[in-house]
Amino acid sequence: MNYTLKDRGYFDALKILAEEFERQGVKYALVGGTGVQARISNILCKAQRTDIGNAIGIEHLLRETKDFDITSNNQEEVFVSYFNELQSLYSNVMINHEGIRSKRMKVRGKNEVNVSINYQTGPQDLAGLDEYFYNECINTSEDLNLKYGNTNFLVSVATPECLITSKLTRNDPKDIWDIGALMKTMKMHKQYSGKLRQGRIEKYLKMANKEEMIGRFAEIKKQILKE
Repeated sequence: MNYTLKDRGYFDALKILAEEFERQGVKYALVGGTGVQARISNILCKAQRTDIGNAIGIEHLLRETKDFDITSNNQEEVFVSYFNELQSLYSNVMINHEGIRSKRMKVRGKNEVNVSINYQTGPQDLAGLDEYFYNECINTSEDLNLKYGNTNFLVSVATPECLITSKLTRNDPKDIWDIGALMKTMKMHKQYSGKLRQGRIEKYLKMANKEEMIGRFAEIKKQILKE
C-alpha cells in the first residue's frame, strides 16, 4: 500500500523513526519521495498557518509512496542497534528484514501502516552521484517541523537542491513529478520556502559528470514558470 503524509498512520510512523534517530544521536537525512513530501508539507503548513491534515490543496501535491529513504554515514552496526531499540521501546512496532539495507516496518493500531525503510551507510550505496554530493545531502540537511493536529515532530530533511539533483539523475516519471510538485510549491510560497539555488544543482550535476541533466532541469523549470 502507498501513502502520503496526509495519511495519519504514515505521519506517525515517520515520527517514530525521527524521534528515535534523535534519541540515539544518529545523524541522517530524509531523501526520496517522502523527503519531497516533507518539504512540500512544511512550506504549505507555514504559508497557511495550519497542519498537514487541514492544509488546502496538499493532497494534489503529495505523491503516494511506500517507503522511507534514509541517507547516513553510519555503519550497519548502528542501524542494527537502532532497529533493535526501536522495537524494544514501541510495543506496536515490528521490524523485519526485507533486503540489503532495507527493513519492513509495521506499526499496529488504529492507523496501521506497513512500510519499507531503505537506508544508506555511505557513498558506495548511492548510485549515479559522487561522494561530495552524498555528504552534502547529510551535512546540509535541515530540521523541519511537521505537524498533524496537535502532534508535531522534527525530521532532518535534505535541501530542495539535493532532493532535485538526486531525482534528476533517475529521470523516472515519478521523480520528475516530484520535482515539479516541489518547485510549484516553492514558486507559490517563496516567502516560506526560500529561493531555489539553481547554481548549486548545476554544480552537483557537473561534479558527478551528469551535465546532460542540466538541460532536463531547464525544461522542467520552463514548464513550471508557464503554469
